[in-house]
Amino acid sequence: MKQITNALFVIFFLLLLISCRKEYSPTPFQTQIFPLNVGNHWTFQTTIADSTHTIHVNDVLKDTLINQEQWFILTYDTVIRTVCRNTARGWWYIFEGKSPSVMKSDLFWKYPSTVNDQYLTADSSYVTIVSVNETVKVPAGIFNCYHYHMVHYKQGYECEEYLAPGYGLVKHTVYAPGTGTSKIAETTELVSYKLY
Repeated sequence: MKQITNALFVIFFLLLLISCRKEYSPTPFQTQIFPLNVGNHWTFQTTIADSTHTIHVNDVLKDTLINQEQWFILTYDTVIRTVCRNTARGWWYIFEGKSPSVMKSDLFWKYPSTVNDQYLTADSSYVTIVSVNETVKVPAGIFNCYHYHMVHYKQGYECEEYLAPGYGLVKHTVYAPGTGTSKIAETTELVSYKLY
């Protein structure tokens, strides 16, 4: 009798757990592909020709209003400044048009997206989405990434960019000009980050 009571208790407990369990459906597009909050900071290490290492940093310096839209100033080593923002379609940046006084915005990293999506950016980069869930290991950790393959026609080289939604750029591989994807010129990997 005690065994039957114990078995019934176990079955009751399991049924209780199953009925109380909440179903969590993944919502992969709640986060931004490259989070832009003032104070966000990323440290990267670039390896050139498998031997030379340099450190680079990205910082979200401040935000600003342009045409009643919130944009952010993203710095690279405090020198290069990019005006950018996230929308429901992905990460956008502002570039100069044919005239320096004409400023336009363009989609750079499409997000969300699907594998094999292709598009052309304003700087003549042809982008192909290789993967939307690729595991990438870098010094900062292991991330599930969107993998963007880019052909930069004006500069004559190709690259791979791996971005983890909610974290931003994780890895960037640049191939030597004119070699397609056969010779890596440099690799940049995320070393640490601080997000707000």
